Amino acid sequence: MTDGQTSEPAPFTLQFQAVHNPDRTAIVDGDLRLSFREFNMRVNRLASALREVGIGRGDRVAVLLHNRAEWAEVMFAMQKLKSSAVPIGYRLKAPEIEFILNNSEARALILGEEFINVVGPVMPRASHIREGNYIVLGDNVPPAFKRYETLMESGSDAELDADPEEASSTIIYTSGTTGTPKGAYRANQPRNLEMLTDIIMNFGFSMNDVNYVTCPLYHSAPAFFTAIHLVFGATVVIGRHFDPEAFLATVEQEKITTAFVVPTQLNRIANLPEFVKQRHDVSSMRALITGAAPCHHSVKTQTIAIFGPDCLYEFYGATETGINTILLPQDQIRKPGSCGKSLVGNDIKIVGEDGKEVPAGEVGQLYVKNSMLITGYYKNEKATEESLLEGYFSVGDMARVDEEGFYYIVDRKKDMVISGGVNIYPAEVENVLRMHPAVYDCVVVGVPDEEWGESLKALVVLKVESEAPSEALSDFCKERLADYKVPRSFDFIDEIPHNPSGKPLKRELRSRYWAGVERKI
Repeated sequence: MTDGQTSEPAPFTLQFQAVHNPDRTAIVDGDLRLSFREFNMRVNRLASALREVGIGRGDRVAVLLHNRAEWAEVMFAMQKLKSSAVPIGYRLKAPEIEFILNNSEARALILGEEFINVVGPVMPRASHIREGNYIVLGDNVPPAFKRYETLMESGSDAELDADPEEASSTIIYTSGTTGTPKGAYRANQPRNLEMLTDIIMNFGFSMNDVNYVTCPLYHSAPAFFTAIHLVFGATVVIGRHFDPEAFLATVEQEKITTAFVVPTQLNRIANLPEFVKQRHDVSSMRALITGAAPCHHSVKTQTIAIFGPDCLYEFYGATETGINTILLPQDQIRKPGSCGKSLVGNDIKIVGEDGKEVPAGEVGQLYVKNSMLITGYYKNEKATEESLLEGYFSVGDMARVDEEGFYYIVDRKKDMVISGGVNIYPAEVENVLRMHPAVYDCVVVGVPDEEWGESLKALVVLKVESEAPSEALSDFCKERLADYKVPRSFDFIDEIPHNPSGKPLKRELRSRYWAGVERKI
């Protein structure tokens, strides 16, 4: 098909929805509401305008935005151009932004006006971005930048000539909690309809859904769920900032049926005062999906009490491997600690230190093979090779599988603590600590110990107006864990820092105790 030519569009595309459901609401962003016709028209204009400034197949456009409707426009414009959006976390500093721009070889940067000051010093060193290809959302646009809406006005409404069955390439940089960010690169490839269909069937997605986006769109999971709802003809409501009560209010106001949330957000919702939780009608919620970090059993039970027994789903996956397992609502209580069974198209194996698969029930490193695996870490062959085993990919998670085929993530291999030669998985200790009625949140890390090499330290955030001295928490753990798993010390802190995807910044917390120590394990 050539520009401007009309023909029946492929299903599960934005163009299909614009033709068959033109007046249906696609995007809600505050007071802004865009129909599928309007949204597709803006995406076409953006795509054609970017093509005129030199962005084509395989090129990369970096994106530094808070959640907003334009994020979705960029995502779909890249799909039509068969180019890559390179998300940049909005908490990153200038050196980190510079690294991503240069490592990804981005040829343009789309940013919010609030980031101009942090991007300005980087511009002379961003070697691949042409002059004029810094595109700003907002009205305060300095001379060196181009206004987003002005660029949009120069574009055409016509559909671009692009294969709808081919997914565009992507580069998403890891959060950096384990070292220098790595660009998870996925080359242009055919869409895997079998895996997508299984995901849709398991979650029960339909065009009647109203999806609420509360996590940053620069992460892979919220971007994926946004895209899959839109190509299905569902409505996407974009939340610019997460607030637990505002979440409940939006569910009631917009009749939200689906949402992806990280466990930290669920915990904040669960800990709202009872009168706050009870004054909002959340009965419209059909599929509340969590992932990206372990979700404690107590948080699940509280979530189910708020949203109902048939609502909560959990999945395991990664930017590098896609979605690999799903735990359905009926198994949330029956299978505590599990992240579910394997999805269609995933070949999962758990491997011991000797490189061989371990029997059911034993802990090993989880490896995945499917058609959605990344091509590799961009310009980082060493990291790619270290993650591969005979065509299977691992992000370093330690796991086990039970006799029924349910998978359990025990910990990340790199978070494992070795004390006196014994391997200890902090997640197991954290799960027990969170069962204590006074504990709001916690992490467990290994700290230097002259006798044992490392010993366990628990960093604990107590609930408001709660008390629990170290001795009480230690006794609580001793009742539930083997002696060597009980933390030797406790520090009480006001807050545990998390990255925007909900993962605790363990490396940051752990480094405070290893400062000045030559060895780190």
